[in-house]
This record gives sequence, C-alpha cells and structure tokens, in this order.
Amino acid sequence: MPFVSLRDGARLHVRVIGRGQPVLMLPGLGMSSAHWLPFLLPHLSRFRFYLPDFRGFGRSAGLRLCEDDVFESHMHDVQEVIAHFGLQDFLLAGYSLGGSTSLHMLRAGKFRGVRRYLHIDQSPCVGNREDWRHGLFGDQQGMLFGKMRELLSVLAQHPGATHLDRLPSAAKREAATVMATIFSRMGGKPALEPWLRRFLLLPGFASRLLPLTRLDDAQRYLAAYSSGGHDYRESLRACEVPLTVFVGMRSPLYHPQGQMAIADYAQDVRIVRFEKSGHVPLSDEPLKFARELGRFLSGS
Repeated sequence: MPFVSLRDGARLHVRVIGRGQPVLMLPGLGMSSAHWLPFLLPHLSRFRFYLPDFRGFGRSAGLRLCEDDVFESHMHDVQEVIAHFGLQDFLLAGYSLGGSTSLHMLRAGKFRGVRRYLHIDQSPCVGNREDWRHGLFGDQQGMLFGKMRELLSVLAQHPGATHLDRLPSAAKREAATVMATIFSRMGGKPALEPWLRRFLLLPGFASRLLPLTRLDDAQRYLAAYSSGGHDYRESLRACEVPLTVFVGMRSPLYHPQGQMAIADYAQDVRIVRFEKSGHVPLSDEPLKFARELGRFLSGS
C-alpha cells in the first residue's frame, strides 16, 4: 500500500486496488479508506481505486493538518495524490468532508481530468445566508456554531493540551459539556447528551468515541466549519462534469432540500434519494448504496 510524500514531508497513506478506469474516492470525517472496500470488491476487474486516508484518520492518523483551513489542506493533499499517480480521465467520489474537499477543488479550478463526480450527503454551502437556510445543522446552525466557538474559547486557554484528558479537570468538564451538546445534535439524538457528557469524562474514553482525538486538529475543524465561509454554489454553475448526488433523506447534518438544490446550479445532475438514510447511506442502506455506486461507476 503506497504512501505519497506531501509538501511538508508527511507521507499520506493511499490504498490502491483493482485495475482499469481510475477512481479517486475521498472519505468523510473520521472515516478510514477501509470503509469503502466492501462496496468496491465487485468492481475490481474494471476499475482501479485510489483511496486516501485523510490526515488524522485511518493509516494517516499520525499526520497533523498543515494549514488552518481544513478544506484547503485536504485539497492540496488530494492534488498531490493526483499528481503522484498521474491520474487523468478519472472518476471522483466525495463523501461528507470528502464532498466539501471536492467542491473546494472545483472552485479552485482543479477538476481537470475528472470525468464524472459522485457527491455524497454534503451541502453546496456550509453556512446559512439570507438566501440559503440549508447549511450545516440547518435551523440549529446558529446555536451549534455558537457552541463550537464556545469550545474553541475553552481550548484556546490551554494551548499545550493535545488531548481532552490532558486538560485541567475544570476545563475538561466544560469542554465535555459543550462537546456532548454538539455531538448529540450532530447525530440527531439530543437525548444522548447527558450520557455523552459522562462518557467523555471517563479516562481515555474520548479517544474511542470521537472522530478527532487531537485538540489542535479539532480546533482547525471547529474554526473552519463555524466560520460558515464555504459557499460553492457559484462554482457549480460553471461545472460541466456530470454529477451524481446521493442524498440521505433523514440526514441530521444537511437538509435534503439543500443537497438536492445542487441540481439548481450545476448543468448535469442526477439525484439519488436514500429514503431510509441519515448522514451515512453506506451503513443505513448498504444494498442500495452498492447498487447505485455500481450505476455511477458504469455511467448508466
């Protein structure tokens, strides 16, 4: 399994399997590239899959983000992966964070070589606006972005702490309270908030529960999302690449109307509704996900 040397000297892990048409698949927050594998096995004779583990996750878990804007950081890493393998005329898929990274590439004019793009459960605009109410968390965005900034304020007072367990006890309790609110709302299960708070205070539990364990990386993600500054709608208007959009119709993070609105901006869009899925159609409707992924790969 190759490692790609990056601009800061880090080595990003990339799984490469199969043979044939190249397909680059970008994961979601906290996701390992191994999570794609069950869906790809039937296609290994016709497609060669490139599956990076983003910094901080999977077999790239030891790598720190090297830029304050997490989407910019991941975009530059992906561009180096594309250059390393000489990818041309390839299919691109992005789930959640991988979707934002893909749209960041599109806005930066980096879609050269992309034949078709698969966008999985992500909004084309992260922050709410006067003309847009379908950003991250929807109507709860103001409250939850406020909680993110509150958590940033707590963490900023302890710059030497690398993990939640390294915070002083009072700061750890404060951070756990805010994090429990954020993660219970993200999962669409606010009733779990008191239980999450208790679990986060248990020694070592945070590293098993949270997708992000390093506080410095967590601060960058919190700042990137809570700024609400990533709006990709206008760049979609100029996109000539055919898009397929997988929409979790019960997604607690991104309202399905906002996801489907991509068709109002891009020129060639196919919407696939996952009626029983939340934010993770891979696990909520795996059989349908496998079938629709096959349709995307074949271009049918």
